Amino acid sequence: MADPLTLPSLTPREAVADALHRCVLGLDTNNRALFESGCLMDETMTLIAGPFGTLEGWAAASAIVLLLFDLVTMHTLSNIRVELQDGADTASLTAHAISYHIRPEEAHKPEDTSYTAGNLYYVDLVRDKGDGLWKIKKWDIRNLWVTGDRAVLEGGA
Repeated sequence: MADPLTLPSLTPREAVADALHRCVLGLDTNNRALFESGCLMDETMTLIAGPFGTLEGWAAASAIVLLLFDLVTMHTLSNIRVELQDGADTASLTAHAISYHIRPEEAHKPEDTSYTAGNLYYVDLVRDKGDGLWKIKKWDIRNLWVTGDRAVLEGGA
C-alpha cells in the first residue's frame, strides 16, 4: 500500500503534526514525494540541522536531506506538542526524536554501525493555500546527544 499524502479524518492539531509525520515516514520509507509533502519547498524554508548548521531555502535544505535517502533510517517521534490557534494558517510544534542512520550494506550486521541522535525538534508550520496541507517552514533540529560515526550522514566510511 502506498503512503497517502493526505488523511481526510484528522483534527486540526493532528493535521499540523502530520506534516512532521509525513516527513519522517518519507525518509524512513525512501518516499521522497511523501517527505516533500511536509515541507514548504521555497526559499523561505529554514533547516537548522545540528552539525550542518543553518540552511536557508529549499535548495540548500534539500541538498542535505537528499543524503539521508541513500541510508536506512528510522525516526521515532514522541511528546509532540502543537500550538495552533483556531482558524490560524500558522502553527508550531515541538517533539522528541531518536534517529538512526545506517549505511544500507551494514543494515543487518550484528555490530552497531549506525549514527544515532537524540534530538529535540522545534518546528514552525504554515498551511499551504494550494493543497491545504500543513508544511514545515522552519525545522530546528537540536542534537542533545549522538553516538556513532557522523561520516555515515555524509556518505563516508
